[in-house]
Amino acid sequence: MAERNFDFVETIGRKKRFVTGSWTTNGNEAPGVLASTRVKGFGFTVAYISQGLYRITFANSYLALQSGVPHLQSASAADDFAQLGPYVAADRTLDVRIVDDGGAVVDPPAAAANNAVHFMCVFDDALQV
Repeated sequence: MAERNFDFVETIGRKKRFVTGSWTTNGNEAPGVLASTRVKGFGFTVAYISQGLYRITFANSYLALQSGVPHLQSASAADDFAQLGPYVAADRTLDVRIVDDGGAVVDPPAAAANNAVHFMCVFDDALQV
C-alpha cells in the first residue's frame, strides 16, 4: 500500500489510485526538473527532457497504469496536443509528449497565464516494491 493519504472513490472492482496534476509550459526551455511553483498536485515531480518531452516521476511505483489522460491547455487556438508515452514502473516514470496534428513532437506553448499540461492517471492498487 502506498504511503500517501488517499481518499476513497467508488469503482467497479478493486481499489485504484488516482494521481492528478498539472504544470505550466515555458516553450523549449532548458532541460531539468520544473520548479515546484510551476507544478500543481501531489505525489510526483516533472522534468523537461527535450523538445516537447516531459517526464513525470511518481513518488510511488505502481504495478500498472490502467488509464491515463493528458491535456494541453493553451491560451490561444492551436493544433497541438499532449500525448502519453510509456509508463515504466521500475523507474516510476511516465512520459508526456507535445505533438502537432501530424504527429511530430513540437515545442510546448510559451509561458503564459493559461498555458499548461494537465493529467489524470489511474493505477492498479498494488504497490510494486
